Amino acid sequence: MNKVISIILMLLCIGCKANSAAIESGSDNAAQVPAESSKVSYVKSVNQSKNSHSINDDMIAIYYGNKNRLKWDKNELKNVVMHTFKDGHKDWFFPTFLYVEFKNDAGLKFGDNQPGDNGPANKEQWEWLLNRYFSTAYNGGNFEGLKALDECIGECKKMLGEPSFVHKVVLTIPSPCTDFNEWGSIKKNGRSLKLDFKNANHRLEAVKWYVDEVVKRFEAQHYKNIILDGLYWVEESTSMTSWRKDSKSKKWTNKIGNNFNYVVDSKIRRYNDIVSDVAKYIHTAKGLKFYWIPFSGAYGSDMWKSFGFDRCDTQTGYFWGTPDLIRKPQSLKTVSDLKKICDVALINGKGLEFEVSADLFVPCYGKLKGRKDVERPYDIVKVEGCKKTPREMTAMGYKRFNYNPCLLARLENLIDVFESQGVFERSNITYYFDNKSILNLCNSTDKNIIDVVDRLARHITSRHM
Repeated sequence: MNKVISIILMLLCIGCKANSAAIESGSDNAAQVPAESSKVSYVKSVNQSKNSHSINDDMIAIYYGNKNRLKWDKNELKNVVMHTFKDGHKDWFFPTFLYVEFKNDAGLKFGDNQPGDNGPANKEQWEWLLNRYFSTAYNGGNFEGLKALDECIGECKKMLGEPSFVHKVVLTIPSPCTDFNEWGSIKKNGRSLKLDFKNANHRLEAVKWYVDEVVKRFEAQHYKNIILDGLYWVEESTSMTSWRKDSKSKKWTNKIGNNFNYVVDSKIRRYNDIVSDVAKYIHTAKGLKFYWIPFSGAYGSDMWKSFGFDRCDTQTGYFWGTPDLIRKPQSLKTVSDLKKICDVALINGKGLEFEVSADLFVPCYGKLKGRKDVERPYDIVKVEGCKKTPREMTAMGYKRFNYNPCLLARLENLIDVFESQGVFERSNITYYFDNKSILNLCNSTDKNIIDVVDRLARHITSRHM
C-alpha cells in the first residue's frame, strides 16, 4: 500500500515539474494562464475575476445623445443603478447599461435602416456621438455620459458596499449608410483615405475607426466602477437599404415614396455585407462582445449566431399597436402573441426585450393635443387584464389617474408572461423604457405602481445575487 502511495506522489511531482517547464518554455501543453493584454485589460482583468458572462443578464437601454433625450446625470441614473423598495431597504438594480443613439440633434441618422429623410450622419457626427459618451463636462454640478454612470455607482457603493457583479457598459456602433459618399476621410497606412460607402471595405473601415476610438477613449478615462463589455449594432434587421441624393432637395434619402429602398439581388433582399466582419474585428482585435436587438421576425434574426452576434434580444412589441389603433384595436398584441414570441426566442437561444411605453404616464382622458376630434387610442381600447376602458372608468366616476390604469395592467401582463414562460429564469433581458417612463415608475407615490415596480425589481436583483 505504501509503495502505491509513493508511486502516485512521484507521478504527481513529475507532472507538476513538466507543467512548470512547459509554462516557462511557452509550450501549448502548459496549463493556460491568461496573459493581460494592454488592449483589453479593462475588460479581461475584471471579467476573469468575476463571472460577467452570465446568461441571466439585465441590461437597460439608456437613450442618450441628442438634445431631446434625458440628461442621464448621476441623479437620474441613481434610479436605475439602485432601487429602494417600499419597505425602505435598498439594493443594486440594473447591472448592464446600453447607451443608444440613432440620430443627432439635426436628425441625421446613425443607421442604414433608420427612418426619416434628414440624411445620414457623417464622420463629424460620429465623433459628436463619441464626445457625448465620453464627455467630461461638468454641467450644473453633474457630469453626464459614462463619467456620470461611473460616479453614480461609486456613490451607491458607499451605501450598498461592493456589488457581487461587475457593472458593464455596451456602446452603440453607427451603421454606415450604403452608397453614401460624403462621410469623410480616415488615415490609412499613413495616408488620407476618403471613404465611399458604395464600397463595402470602406464601410468596414469606418466601423473599425469608430471601434478603435471607443476603446482608446474608454481606456483613457480610467473609470473605477464600470467596464466596457461590448458594442451594439444599431440596426434592427440585417437588410441593406440604398441611399441616394435627391436632385431637388439635395438631401440624402433611403426611401422611394414611403417605402425603404432595399438592396436586392435576384429579387431577394440582401443581407448587410459587413456585419460578420465587424463581429470578427470586435472579437479578435478588441476582445469584446457584439450585441443586437432586432424586432420580432426581423430579416436575418433567425441567423443571428452566423452573423457573429454574441447576444441577440428579441423585441416583444407587446406595448404598442399601430397608428390605426382606434379603428383596429385588434392590432394590439395579445398575451397569447407574447407567449409565442417568448417561446420562439428561448428555443433559438435569444434573449428578450422588456418594453414599456411612455403612454403609461400620459393622462388618458383628454383629446390628442391640437386634434380635438380624435381620442387618444388607449382611451377607448380595452386592454387584457382591465375590465373597462379608461373612458368607461371615467364615466363610472373613477378618479382621474395620473397614469393609464389599463396600460399598467398591460405592464403586469408582461411580467406575468415573463414569469410563466421562464424568461426570468433562463434568458438575458434588455429593458426599454420609453422616454421618462422609468423615472416616473421609480418615483411614483401611487401604491399600485410601487407594487409593480418592486415586483419587477425583485426579479432583477435576484438574478445578479
